Order: sequence, then structure tokens, then C-alpha cells
Amino acid sequence: MLALKSVTQPYSPSPLIKDLMKRYIDAINLCIDIAIEKNITSKNSLSNEAYKIISRYNLPSYYYVEIINKAIALVKTYRKRLRKGQKASKPRVSKLTLSSYYGFKIDGEYLFIPIPNKKYRNSYEKIELNNYVRGKISNVEVRSFTISDGRLSLTIRKKAPLIECNNTVGIDRNIRNITVGNEYHYKRYDTSEVVKIKNRYRKKESHFKRNDRRIKKKIKAKYGRRSSNRVNQILHKISKDIVMDAIKNNEAIVLENIKGIRNITKKGDYKGKDYRFLFNNAFPYGKLEFQIKYKCAWEGLPVIELSREDTRNTSRTCSVCGSLTRIEHGRILHCDKCGLTIDRDINASINISKRGRTWLKRSQPNEGLKGPSSEAMIQSKDGEQMMVSRILK
Repeated sequence: MLALKSVTQPYSPSPLIKDLMKRYIDAINLCIDIAIEKNITSKNSLSNEAYKIISRYNLPSYYYVEIINKAIALVKTYRKRLRKGQKASKPRVSKLTLSSYYGFKIDGEYLFIPIPNKKYRNSYEKIELNNYVRGKISNVEVRSFTISDGRLSLTIRKKAPLIECNNTVGIDRNIRNITVGNEYHYKRYDTSEVVKIKNRYRKKESHFKRNDRRIKKKIKAKYGRRSSNRVNQILHKISKDIVMDAIKNNEAIVLENIKGIRNITKKGDYKGKDYRFLFNNAFPYGKLEFQIKYKCAWEGLPVIELSREDTRNTSRTCSVCGSLTRIEHGRILHCDKCGLTIDRDINASINISKRGRTWLKRSQPNEGLKGPSSEAMIQSKDGEQMMVSRILK
């Protein structure tokens, strides 16, 4: 399987590159206007209409394909919002950016990107790559580059052999913790620091008293970037540990479907703005899922995504007998049918793992799972009950 990811380094564009970036975004905005005015929906149609018009910006033709792709993508999003009856303003690109799949080359420790030149047909601007980026791209294929104000990003690709897994591990995501496990082991990650970081940013934002909206926006953006960087670093460490443990144990990762969880609470349901803030801002389930997926793809580890039907009642259903449990106290569940006493999050991760294992068996119909016998599974469950009982004491 082919895996993609990006590597970045700090970069301050030269005046020549900044001028090229300005013309690049002007060309994108022009293509957006053409697509909306003439009701164009495909890349080929927009290319036929705008290809000659883009040439007025004196850009190398290597950038034309990406200009048209970005314009069509923004217009499609705009039209989708209109179809849903949502408020949508005309899309515009304002931040300086420059990207291309074609025309660039890497020679040693330098990246050469095409620039306009009247005298020579092929002219290039040289950008020095740092040691980190050179190490990352040494044995892989570089697919594209993107330059923004202060950053250079390279998209790299490699062929990752798919790991054949003989078991699964489920991930249960909550606001203040993430539990990863199955019938044989589990591990819990504390994410309460993410909630603290988000609440600190929210408190700082409430103290901004500047009347100038532009200055207030810049200050908010500065603290917002700082908050996001800290959260991303925490989630990066957690996702890396999850993927490395799964590779070590030869287990496929199973993710539950929790799309729409933010709709649990809405304005007017009397749960309070603090409760709504936790679900809308301090619950980074999307970022964690994205990081796990791309890390698994890079290593060749399978990821199983359950449907809404498969994830129903994963926390309440007993992981041993399948009956509904009752809350004994706090987050501890008790099953009256089989007598299992277990933590709610551990129980959910086991159920997610089991339901993902069904899909893994279907994908390997001839080989099946090479897991332990049913007797070993019973022993493991008994040991888990003992472990939970010790925790409760």
C-alpha cells in the first residue's frame, strides 16, 4: 500500500517568492469567480475556460493544475453549504501560499522550485533544506511542495508492506482519557491536560478588552496557535505510542464511529455553556483519529473503522456475555447475568476490539485469526475481573 505524509521546516520566503505567492492566490481567486459565474463543476471545464486567462499573471505553467484543483475544491464546498441551506460567503484565498506537484526538483540539500523568467524558459529558486527534512526524504519519493508564510512543507510517499495482524485492539475516546485494549491487556492515557489547555485559552480570550477588532484577532490567533501546538504535541505522543504498541503486539487498530457526538448538547438544552465547550472545543477526537490513521498507513498497520450500528452500546454491553450492564458506582459497571465488574472505558475498548475482529476475520477468510484458544480467553477475562476488583478496593 502507498502511504503519504508531510515533513515541514521553518522558511521565510524571499521577496521574489512572496511576489509569486501573491500572483498564485490571485489566479486561484480568478478561477473561483469564473467557476461560480459560469456554473462550472469539473476541473476539465474550468481548465478550458481559465487556462489562457491565468497566463496574464506570468506564472510558470507547472502551477496551473494546482490552481484549478484548489479553485474547484473551494467552489464545491461553497455549493454544498448552499444546498444544505447554510450561510456561505463567496470563497476567497487570502493567506499567501504556493504549491505544486510538478516542475520542482531536489538536488542534494536544496529544493529547486520554478519561477517566472522572461529570458530563460526554465528558471528556479533555490531553497536550502535542513538536516531533519533531508533525513526524512532520503529514502522516499517527494510528491509535492507547499510554501506558506513561515513554513515549507514537502509531501513524501513510500510503499509500506501491509502487516498481517492476528488480533485487534479497540480505542475508546473520552474527554479526559483514552483507553486502548482488548480481552488480554489495556492501557489508559490521561488527556485531562488537553482540557486544561483549552480552558486556559478560553479564560485568556475572555480577558481581551481591545476595541480594535484587527488587533484582537491577531492576539486571539497567537494564543490559538500556541494552544493548538501544545494539544497536537500531546496527541502526537499518545497516537505514536498506540501505533507502536499495536505493531509490537501484531494487532489491528479498531476505531469507533463517534461522528455527530457534538450534537449531544446544543444551545437551549439547559446543560450550560461550560458543558457545551467541552464537546465542541476540548474533545479532540478528530485530531487523534487523523494522527492514528496516517501513522498506521505509514507503517502498513490495518485500521478498522466501525459503522454506527457496530458501535452501538459499546460501553453498556457486557464484554463477556453480551447483556446490558448497570452502573454500580462512578464509572464502574456490573453485569447481573455473569457477575462481571469492570470499568466502563475498559469494557468499551474490549467490545470495540471484538466487533472489529469480526471485520478482520472477513478480510482474512482463508487464514482466520491465529489467536489463543477460548480457554485462554476465559482465563484472561477472569484475570481482568480480579484486576478491576483490586482497583476498586
